[in-house]
Amino acid sequence: MLLPSSIGPRKLQKEELRADKKTCVRIGPVGMGKKALYLNSFYLSRRYYAPWPYVRRVYKEVAMSKGGFTGIGAFGAMAYLVAEFTDGTSKRCNFKFEQNVDESLAWIEKNHPEIPVRSVNAQRKLDEAERKEKARYLTELSEEAKGTIRSLEAAEDFLEKRPELAQALSAAAGTKRVQMRVSPGKRALGIGIFLASLAALISGVLFWIHGESWGIYLILFGVAFTLFSMSGNLVPIGRNSRKRVDGDWQNACLAMEDYIKGYQNFPLPARYAHPIVLRRMVRVIREGRAVDAETALAKVKEDLKGLNKSVTVSQKEYDEVVQVKQMFLVSDYQ
Repeated sequence: MLLPSSIGPRKLQKEELRADKKTCVRIGPVGMGKKALYLNSFYLSRRYYAPWPYVRRVYKEVAMSKGGFTGIGAFGAMAYLVAEFTDGTSKRCNFKFEQNVDESLAWIEKNHPEIPVRSVNAQRKLDEAERKEKARYLTELSEEAKGTIRSLEAAEDFLEKRPELAQALSAAAGTKRVQMRVSPGKRALGIGIFLASLAALISGVLFWIHGESWGIYLILFGVAFTLFSMSGNLVPIGRNSRKRVDGDWQNACLAMEDYIKGYQNFPLPARYAHPIVLRRMVRVIREGRAVDAETALAKVKEDLKGLNKSVTVSQKEYDEVVQVKQMFLVSDYQ
């Protein structure tokens, strides 16, 4: 109900701002309107706005702690969207889900190509990685290899017409993978904390109703640890329940399978149908490691199997791997 506050000196008229915010594209806690970018505070979504001409650069940051690569724990990883402005200031916005940051940046890149969506340092490293990558390409390819590349690029264009299907596939696989990695001991601990916090919450309410003022402390304790245990992905209820996780993955695969039925001889099974997988297959062929789609997919699987937390990769490689490797892991690379 409250209008967002302006970041910087440029401001929109009240009615113009109200209309723009109402129709903005909302992704997680931020919004992208025709007139402005809407950013969140720590607690409130779309609390601030910056007119597009005032935005100089937008990019992602990921704060990673010890449990970050597993997805387990309340403080495993925190994704941020950083917006830099023309006056040299910047704002860092926290996100609950990293995929929302990626979706926001993809929207900005498509609708505002004049705004860079990588930090200066990340862009420099990306350019260097691309130069090294192209240096590995063969100067001459066979006609069969060229034909395979054309077919893979056409398949990628087909998937790009419905990007939400690939995004759903990647997200569902990621959630399923996190739940697969939770050990029975950690699961039992999470459930124990959850049940104890619920007991504290109920007891606090009862004590408070009967006039015991200290019951409010039990209520606060119960609420805090209930949220803590649920945020750690250890309690198998709601979106973390086995039935919900398996159902989301199956539904994502079925939706993709239904879509690619309209494409004759699609080069990937539905569970791996992601533009990044096709790009990596093209890369394998350009490097001379395969000439047909089947062999290229096998090489992509080998590459992904060889990547683990002890391997240092470029930013581009990281961005690709975090989106597609979980699809292969939950399918056991079959």
